[in-house]
Amino acid sequence: MATNPTNQSHQHTIGNSSKTDHATKRDKFRALFGLKSKASNKSLNTQRSTQVSTQAAAPSHVALHTVDSSTGETISTPIAQVARNSSIPPAMITKYTNFFPENLSKPAIKTVLPTPQDRIHSTKQLVYCNALLLQGSSSTTDKQELDWIATMDKNPVAQDHLRSLTTSMVQVFVQDGLKESTEIAEMVALGPVLNREFFRKLLSNILKELDESRILDFALLQGMIQLLQSTPLGYLESDDLIKILSILRTRLEGTHGRSLEHTYYLTLAVSVVLDSMADHEVKDLDRVVEHEPLFGVLSGLRGSSDPYMIYQACYAFQALQYVPDEETVLQAVVRHSTGVANGLVKVAALFTLNLSAVLEGLGELQEVAGGAIMTGMTVYEGYCSVKDNGQGIFDSLKDGYGSGKKRPWYAAIRAANALARAGQLKDLNQLICEAPCGGPMFQWGTCQLLGEIALDAIWDCSTRQQAVDLLGELYKNDREWGQDESVKAWMIEIISQLGTTSDKTISTIALALLEDINQVKQDLDHTSHLWPPLSYNHSFADASPVLAKVQNIPYIEYDLHKVRLQRLQESTQRIYIPPMAKANLQAKDDDLFPLMDKVQEFLASKREVMLILGDSGAGKSTFNSHLETLLWTNYNKGDSIPLYINLPAIERPDLEMITKQLQIYGFKDDHIQEIRRHRQLILICDGYDESQLVVNLYKSNQLNQQDQWRAKMIISCRTQFLGPDYLSRFIPGSMDHYKSARRDLFQEAVIAPFSKEQVKDYVTRYVPLEPRPWITEDYMRMLTTIPHLMDLVRNPFLLTLSLEALPGVTKGRQDLSTIKITRVQLYDHFVDEWLGVNMRRLLDSTLSIEDQSMLDQLIEADFLSMGAEFSVSLALAIFDKNGANPVIQYTQLKDKNTWKMEFFGSQPEARLLRESLPLIRTGSRFRFVHRSVLEYFLSRAIYDPTIFNNEDNHLLADVVPQATQLLDVEGPLFKRNLLDEPSVVQFLCDRAKLDPSFEQQLRAVIYQSKTDSTAIIAATNAITILVKASAPFHGADLRGIEIPGADLSHGQFDSAQFQGANLKEVNLSASWLRQTNMSGARLEDVRFGELPYLEANSTVTFCTYSPDGKMFAMVLDLGRIDIYNTSTWTQTHQLKGDGYRALCVAFSPNSQQMVSGDDGRAVRLWDITNSEEVWARKDHTTWVRSVAFSPCGTQIASTSDDKTVRLWRAQTGEALFVLNGSTRSVISVRYSPDGGYVVSGSNDATIRFWDPATGRPGKVLESSSAVHSLAVSPDGSRLISGHEDGELRVWNAIAEELETIWIGHTKPVTGIAFSPDGQWIASSSQDMTARLWDASEGTLIFSFTSHNDWVNCIAFSPYGGQIASGGYDERVWLLEVDSGLSSFQQEGEVSRVLALAYTSDGGCVLSVDRSGIVSRWDSTTGAAKSFQISLPAPIEIFDCAFSHGGTRLATYIKDGGSIHLWDTRTGAAGPILEGHSNDLFRMTFSPCGRWLAFEDKRNQVHICDLVESSQPRLIDGRGGTSMQFSASGEQIFIGTKDATIRTSDTQTGETLSSDKFTVGSAHLYAYSPNGQQVAVVIKTTSVHLCDTQSIKVQAVLDVPLVRIYSIVYSPCGQWIAIGYNGGLIQLWRREVSKEENWYHATSAQGFFSDVFEMAWNPAVPMEFVTGFRDGSVRVWQLSEVGGNGFVTRLKWCSEVKILCVDGLILENTTGLSPIQQKLLIQRGAVDNTLTPGDDASNAEE
Repeated sequence: MATNPTNQSHQHTIGNSSKTDHATKRDKFRALFGLKSKASNKSLNTQRSTQVSTQAAAPSHVALHTVDSSTGETISTPIAQVARNSSIPPAMITKYTNFFPENLSKPAIKTVLPTPQDRIHSTKQLVYCNALLLQGSSSTTDKQELDWIATMDKNPVAQDHLRSLTTSMVQVFVQDGLKESTEIAEMVALGPVLNREFFRKLLSNILKELDESRILDFALLQGMIQLLQSTPLGYLESDDLIKILSILRTRLEGTHGRSLEHTYYLTLAVSVVLDSMADHEVKDLDRVVEHEPLFGVLSGLRGSSDPYMIYQACYAFQALQYVPDEETVLQAVVRHSTGVANGLVKVAALFTLNLSAVLEGLGELQEVAGGAIMTGMTVYEGYCSVKDNGQGIFDSLKDGYGSGKKRPWYAAIRAANALARAGQLKDLNQLICEAPCGGPMFQWGTCQLLGEIALDAIWDCSTRQQAVDLLGELYKNDREWGQDESVKAWMIEIISQLGTTSDKTISTIALALLEDINQVKQDLDHTSHLWPPLSYNHSFADASPVLAKVQNIPYIEYDLHKVRLQRLQESTQRIYIPPMAKANLQAKDDDLFPLMDKVQEFLASKREVMLILGDSGAGKSTFNSHLETLLWTNYNKGDSIPLYINLPAIERPDLEMITKQLQIYGFKDDHIQEIRRHRQLILICDGYDESQLVVNLYKSNQLNQQDQWRAKMIISCRTQFLGPDYLSRFIPGSMDHYKSARRDLFQEAVIAPFSKEQVKDYVTRYVPLEPRPWITEDYMRMLTTIPHLMDLVRNPFLLTLSLEALPGVTKGRQDLSTIKITRVQLYDHFVDEWLGVNMRRLLDSTLSIEDQSMLDQLIEADFLSMGAEFSVSLALAIFDKNGANPVIQYTQLKDKNTWKMEFFGSQPEARLLRESLPLIRTGSRFRFVHRSVLEYFLSRAIYDPTIFNNEDNHLLADVVPQATQLLDVEGPLFKRNLLDEPSVVQFLCDRAKLDPSFEQQLRAVIYQSKTDSTAIIAATNAITILVKASAPFHGADLRGIEIPGADLSHGQFDSAQFQGANLKEVNLSASWLRQTNMSGARLEDVRFGELPYLEANSTVTFCTYSPDGKMFAMVLDLGRIDIYNTSTWTQTHQLKGDGYRALCVAFSPNSQQMVSGDDGRAVRLWDITNSEEVWARKDHTTWVRSVAFSPCGTQIASTSDDKTVRLWRAQTGEALFVLNGSTRSVISVRYSPDGGYVVSGSNDATIRFWDPATGRPGKVLESSSAVHSLAVSPDGSRLISGHEDGELRVWNAIAEELETIWIGHTKPVTGIAFSPDGQWIASSSQDMTARLWDASEGTLIFSFTSHNDWVNCIAFSPYGGQIASGGYDERVWLLEVDSGLSSFQQEGEVSRVLALAYTSDGGCVLSVDRSGIVSRWDSTTGAAKSFQISLPAPIEIFDCAFSHGGTRLATYIKDGGSIHLWDTRTGAAGPILEGHSNDLFRMTFSPCGRWLAFEDKRNQVHICDLVESSQPRLIDGRGGTSMQFSASGEQIFIGTKDATIRTSDTQTGETLSSDKFTVGSAHLYAYSPNGQQVAVVIKTTSVHLCDTQSIKVQAVLDVPLVRIYSIVYSPCGQWIAIGYNGGLIQLWRREVSKEENWYHATSAQGFFSDVFEMAWNPAVPMEFVTGFRDGSVRVWQLSEVGGNGFVTRLKWCSEVKILCVDGLILENTTGLSPIQQKLLIQRGAVDNTLTPGDDASNAEE
């Protein structure tokens, strides 16, 4: 398309006519179309002549490029040839723009394809299905359509049903006397898929109705037009069209001169009829003339100045020219492509719409039709002659200028329409720009076509936008288009109509285009015209009334409309903050996504259940309500129906909950059955936990089963309500117990606490709602200043309570840092405020005498306490008498004699108090405003803090409550198992932390259980509450207590006494039981959450389970293969080759054989039963790295360092194929589950697919680093690869492409395994961790950190309950997956402790971990202290150091070499030390705090004077392994690897001495407090104590051969503490009598996590703190026990992450299983008389 400068245009015609004649004709034509002539046209004519002569000189070698749509080939035509065959100048041809970038498939309305059993929901769906059946599989490449066609081909009954529906609809329509426009539109859409008989029946009925209607029925006329335009070939007969023309003529005669709108419709109908005559080869012109249909039309237009009428007259005449011929319009175009004489040589091009042939044919036809004289001008001349001589129009056209002359513009318009119907829009674009007959008539028709494309919803939005853009380009910039003002006006009208369409995108573009061209219709003289609408076609209606009649479908949309209005009206969310969420409970807290996005993704997926979890008050119900509102707002007829179900309000929601909810909304039974059978639901089930359910609602309500509800379920539940096996309650499945659950149909998300930004957003919206005492900034200042409050208010409900409470809490308080607020205190304040407001409301109200009297009595008795007591009584009744269902339904007549009467009756006291409580009433249903409020009042039934008078502010930390009552023995503590109410437990935990007397009462209850059986339930509750409140029981006398079923997980019981205790069914997962005495305790069904590890006594290089799960094999570095029985975990077999080390193994599918690969090049097959070798093959040339059995067991694959994969016949060992291609070692090989492919991973960073049947290579996937491990999902759809850089890459195994990358490991991934159900993925790594991932989301579930060296392998048991991992620590750890989800490290990344320090007074411990968390602890109790240091997050600290006394902190973050200093007392950031660019390894402060020394990666030691100058300076260029200042800070000691210590002057840097103390490689140094002795760790496993003056070794400590990570002297210099790999701590003491004689005094062990940091308390003798690899901090106390004996007792631990039972005494215990016995003894328990108990079944695993 040419680009037109504003002062240039292009001539429409090229010939011998003079410029004057041309201008005159054009002006007359303008007048004909009702437009004024403009004077400027004269100058334009001159410009056009000049431009034509310039363009004629275009180079001959320039070519026009087109694409043959049938072959896809590019066709090049020299521009000169195009110029000869076309009236389009070369300059225009070479510069056209393609607004439609590609040809599309034929446009069609598509819907969801039904299964053979589904009912057809709409006529759209019926048309779509029948069209696919008619066209067959050859008409589509869409996989979904092909699959559906294949399914239907196998089901002729279903095909007949679809066809019979169409015929039944025609019969119903014909019999219906009164036809609505929606019914007509529905039937017309059905036309193209009807058979001939019923199509003609439908057409005949419409014609009959049209003919008999007294007033022209537009709907029938539109329907007839559409039917004719979509008629299949062979369906029409000549008589049909002649009859139609007769009807139209009659109508035109009856409406002529009365209705211009009628005339438009009828004229269009005439044109469509004549088009149909041309296309259907109606040849008998005499009959046409005989009835004179066209004569009537044209005579009706006599004298019309309407441009649309003139266009239709010309168009109709041209259509008539093609009627007598024996060829269609497009065939005429094709015939002329090779000249008239060649006939129909290129008729074949018609069927592929070959654009090149069409253009060539139009060019030839243009020459045949008269060369360069434009058809539109000739039509005008004929019209003028008719007007001059008075001859009849029809006769003139037939006998004069138009006789027998076919004009190419008509053929071009028909070709354009055909291209559009076929979807060939790119070709259409080219035709518009290159058609050799592009005059006003062609322009008029194609503009209308573009407008119709832009208006038709059958095209996608981008295509419709492209049509508008092309229209605008033609108007604004093309030299050819819009020169005639009639066309120009028509284009403006089209764009204007598009600007008023309901499609906002199209209307916006059209209106912008109108504004852009700065042209409005008022500027034209044709504004008096009633312009016709762009489209006369019926839109495809959403409703399907005829289909509904045929299928007898009840109309439910009216009821749904009422429900929609009701629910939207009831939606009253004042503040809604879109929540963020994580993928599951174990996912990292910072791995978040918008919850609504994930829900929308779920609704669009094939998954069927989405579980939304969250803490109490996290916003689950708020989100559910918002989701319902959003779904109802966007609801359209036929959409999935959103159904909000408040589960506690439904009686027995496990049975027919949907029916019950629909009945509440007033649906009739037949409508409910209609929804059940034929509609899709979106169930929003709120409050699973509140309904006290334990069943799977999906299964019990038979969702998505045959003839049952079709639904997606979104169900919410509080996190605290769930147990470890909660997934079974939600994962979809059927009631058939033999069918497994469908994990792939399940998804979950956990609502995350608010971020600080979300809190601020909430506050910003909260402040303007009502008059507030503060502005947003005031609230945020309070929230961020009061210690720990921001953490608390990240819960949305608590945020609401806090905002209400804060003004009163802080009133008159100057030091906000002393205010402490807990969750239970917020509820206390909330209840008091609520009752206080309602009391004041009652005081201000006009009450009856009876009510006023009762109010006076209540106020006298303390209204607030009376209201609280009433609430507590109601909460107790709800739990005791309403089954804990928070919704109470009360009706006066029905419930007047029940317990409900006491609370909901009409008696004044109950009524006044009830109306003052935080209750919500909906009809006859009552409930507390939030479930947590109900639980709060139940907790107050156990412990009521109302010992304060109304003037006390019990939120203030300096008010210490004193308990004045004993716990109620008739209350819920003694009568109810509170483990089922975790939120109540949490409230009581807060009470215990606030009130020491309550803690003491709970301890008293525990002790009471020793002698009082009525206290057993209370003791179980009490100890659970205290453990969850982090209350320690170190050294506690718990002998004989009765606490069956208690949850002591993560509890701290160092040196506690449990002798004779009843611990049946107690949960001891990850509990601290070091040196605890459980002699004689009952331990039936106790849970430890772990299995014993397997001691290998050699590095474990590989491990795997047998397919039947009965055996477990491990490959040892010693060279052998050990096989264990998994029921007893005892070794049963041992396999060993001919002196070579096995490296890898695989079981056969039947578990009877095993294949191994070794470092002797051999692949060996073993018979496991007799431990004999079956065969061995040494075709590999070096080590065999991986082996695998095919799923059928007939083939074996092996890989090697020789860069090959080899395939073997399993039975004989015959070599089948050698697979080459890798350029480095091939490390891993796996078969797909169906055996269809083999996949290998190599050190060359490639993954290669192979055909195991032929050995042929498949696709090669490339990655960024070496592939160390592979795993294929159980369904074969996904492939996971583990890489050298620590990445896990997830590949689509079917599409063979990368899906995503998971980041977690920091070193090479050595092993990967899928769980059998595909839900989890386990991985092992050289970073010393094993990790569990969610397979669908890629989120990290937990990291297992008990390995203290590289982890080489990992395996899932065949039934998914266990994970085994083995490595260089010579152990195989066995993890129970469910226990792992709750008991092991769940933070994703393991953040080791980097630095520890005591404050100068010894009162606090300070710690920093690698993730940047700085903590402050009370050194006596372990309570977290307020701390205000905020390091930038996310962060990874490379090194850090505390100053002496912990007043300053120095941190080094990899940000370019800067050191950040912090004041730990104020939290203020200090100076940033710059001036060095190398990474730092270690830092240390001088005792005085003035100096800071650090060493960089070049072993250069730098020192900074923090008083006078902050710039570091080099003090030692050789570096070492340790740095320490002298006590005065005047010297610095630098220890080197060769056991040399250099002493340098701190101020000058001068080396004062350099002394070699001992022989060996020094790893660590520690200096005595007086500087006279140094402890040197040699080769990480030996400790030499050296005199710093004499440079002699004074003593060598006989330490274990275990790596030492930390060593430190006590302040008195009499103790040395040493921390080892694996968690061992040793305490060495100096002999009193002999100064340099040191002995091992005591130890602490059994922690499995390396001891990285240690520090002694400067004020409390013999107390020290340790920091571990797993991030935990522990404070210890040394105690002397008679003589010279010492013991190490734990004072407190920041968190217990793993079971610790070192020194646990288990003599005469009962109920332990053999596996549990093995576990405990292995972990260090002490026992001589373990007895499994009387019940033999208890001894079985």
